[in-house]
Amino acid sequence: MKVTPQSIRVGTQLLPAQGGFLLASRALELLGLAFPVDWAEYARAQGLTSPEKDFGIGPEPTLSLPEFVRLGFEAQTPQARRWQKSAHKLLARMLAGDVRLSAEIAEANPDPQAGRWLHARLENQNARKLLMSTVARHGGSAEVYGQLGSISNASVLGMDSATLRRERGVKSTRDGLNTEELLRLSYLESATASAIEGRGAHGNAAILSIHRSLAAQERRTWQSQPRQNQPWQNEPRPIGAAGRPVVAGSGNTGSPQQAG
Repeated sequence: MKVTPQSIRVGTQLLPAQGGFLLASRALELLGLAFPVDWAEYARAQGLTSPEKDFGIGPEPTLSLPEFVRLGFEAQTPQARRWQKSAHKLLARMLAGDVRLSAEIAEANPDPQAGRWLHARLENQNARKLLMSTVARHGGSAEVYGQLGSISNASVLGMDSATLRRERGVKSTRDGLNTEELLRLSYLESATASAIEGRGAHGNAAILSIHRSLAAQERRTWQSQPRQNQPWQNEPRPIGAAGRPVVAGSGNTGSPQQAG
């Protein structure tokens, strides 16, 4: 069977990959580690459980991205120390909130859905912040914030946030939404913020009344429209929501698996 070439960029190196798993021999070489004569014994000693994959010449040992990262931090070779330095810089950028890091990850990912999802996620974040600040200025308090979210989730998602997080395996509700769901929530929350301002609503009851009305209207409008075959419809969850880690200084080609 013909094997489609895939790769994941780690620093300046492109490592062969299949389904998000790295070819173990090349990954160990990058870290300055010799490939063991007895892979099965080495895997048991290191707690490695990744399956073999065919890279073109038959099944070969692989490393998952978490396994590669763990070995990279444990190794004390010169090559591993260089990788560790790169990983430390990446973590520092993340902790500093360097938004360019997200852009670099999105640009390195060949899947166009990943970029669309990231854009929708950021737009939704802005819409959510706008709604919360508008509610605060108009006398919203205490439980109203949670109630607004519950109304939105029930209308757009058909479930509460706890159920969604459990079913989609995410810690943050909005990280588990697909592009369509994020766009719908952004519209609903922006429309509610605008209506609160425009009508001069004040207090929890008035705010919730507006939001319930607009949520029902949005849902009816959405359900009445013909379903178009958009590339982001029916996507199970955004890239990365399954918990795949970011690999220091990396991007990937030939595969939708992201190790940015």
